[in-house]
Amino acid sequence: MFKDIKDLSIEEDNFYDICVIGSGPAGISVVKKLLNSKYKIALLESGGIHPEDDYQALNEGKNSGPSFLSLDHSRMRSFGGAGLLWAGWCAPFESNEFEKKPFLHLSGWPISLKDIETYYKEAAKMLGISYEKFYDKKLIGETALEKNFKEFFRDKSLLKASVFQASSPVNRNLAEKYRIELENSNNTHVIFHSTVTDINLSNNGKDVDNVSISDLSGNNANIKAKIFVLACGALENPRILLSSNKYYKNGIGNSQGLVGSCFMSHPGINNVGEIHKISSDKCYDGQKKNIDYKVSFEISPKERLKHKILRHSLSVKNFSQSTKSKLIDKSNFFLNIKKTFCKITGKKYFSNNWNLAVGLEQPPTLSNYLKLDNNIDQLGVPKINMYWNKISNIERDTVIKSVNIMAQELGLLNSGRIKLKDDLLSGKAFNVDDPINHHIGTTRMSDSPKTGVVDKNCKVFDLSNLYIAGSSVFATSSIVNPTYTIVALSLRLGEYLKKIKI
Repeated sequence: MFKDIKDLSIEEDNFYDICVIGSGPAGISVVKKLLNSKYKIALLESGGIHPEDDYQALNEGKNSGPSFLSLDHSRMRSFGGAGLLWAGWCAPFESNEFEKKPFLHLSGWPISLKDIETYYKEAAKMLGISYEKFYDKKLIGETALEKNFKEFFRDKSLLKASVFQASSPVNRNLAEKYRIELENSNNTHVIFHSTVTDINLSNNGKDVDNVSISDLSGNNANIKAKIFVLACGALENPRILLSSNKYYKNGIGNSQGLVGSCFMSHPGINNVGEIHKISSDKCYDGQKKNIDYKVSFEISPKERLKHKILRHSLSVKNFSQSTKSKLIDKSNFFLNIKKTFCKITGKKYFSNNWNLAVGLEQPPTLSNYLKLDNNIDQLGVPKINMYWNKISNIERDTVIKSVNIMAQELGLLNSGRIKLKDDLLSGKAFNVDDPINHHIGTTRMSDSPKTGVVDKNCKVFDLSNLYIAGSSVFATSSIVNPTYTIVALSLRLGEYLKKIKI
């Protein structure tokens, strides 16, 4: 059922069994598990069915660190949340990513890949992709890009390739996909324009009694529930916890001061190098339109562990596909003949020169954090103050070593060389803002409250009935787009809530 805050009574509490805060991929996935169950569910959405500028303004905040992060344009306060912005690319975490790395502080998860594999498969069905396809080696080497680097696909290669699948626009907007089910549900109320302004604890301070909600028209209400799930994203989840400080001086669930810490994203480092292949320019069959997968290169797990580097993606783009390439001379007669020949034969021309960039996993570190600003929004909630530090030493090492290892592989195979660009050599390439806007960490999962905010079941350590869903609980960031794992972990949480006694 769809409702609005103005439909609720302020004089009395509105009681539910489970209250899920946020209608993005995380919130929708939790609720999907609970639809038509015996429980009465509230799904709170800060905005409306469609984006509204005045509610979007509630995302505004401040950057105080050396790196800039978009706090407003990268989030959506409306039905579907970040699912409206997501490009749809999916890939699972590797099994080794859940393990603790001796060279990486705060690495490791309290769960393994096996704990979420079932939910990865279920998430794949929801998103209209195939879980088995991620591990189908027949796919690798089929696109035009991979054919140009087919020598990498050998036994004991220093590099590996990973398959990313694209969820279609119809499948990746989960709120719209399940809209009719939610609107017609007898046990679930989707309540719009319901921004949480406070989490209110019971008298014992050990569980949540209710949450205060408000809209921009002056309507207010309280939602009582036996269980609460915070699913508002890795920026808003900690903001709500930190601003709800009636019982704890530093906010709710923050006894160890970890709420808002260990923020991570996926910075892209451009202008890294130029790959010069020894083989001559060639024509290749053009990549099919509407292809639903891509392959990404990176250094193999064995080599990453050996060299103590993070996960990353080695992004290569052919200069012949760029109109700005200085290596393409329009007056070059022989070059134009080659390109024309490729076009006539229905193929695409690829030169033997490629641009190289590196996308980065970020490590969990206390030096990247979110806190509250002194300024407040229109509902009286403190705004976000984001401190995102410059690229760390291990991230720099990852870029430099991954490029060197790729060059080593090309050298071993006598198939090419890499020329490092001046921006990398001078360090200028590391002065980046984030074009990706993947918000990760800030309420991290751990086996101990000394190193995390939630336990392996996503329950806040300090409280008995508050859970968190979404990428804010990620212990590490990986290099893959986070939404697929968000959906899997949220389905796991929904299944867990179905089994506990409420």
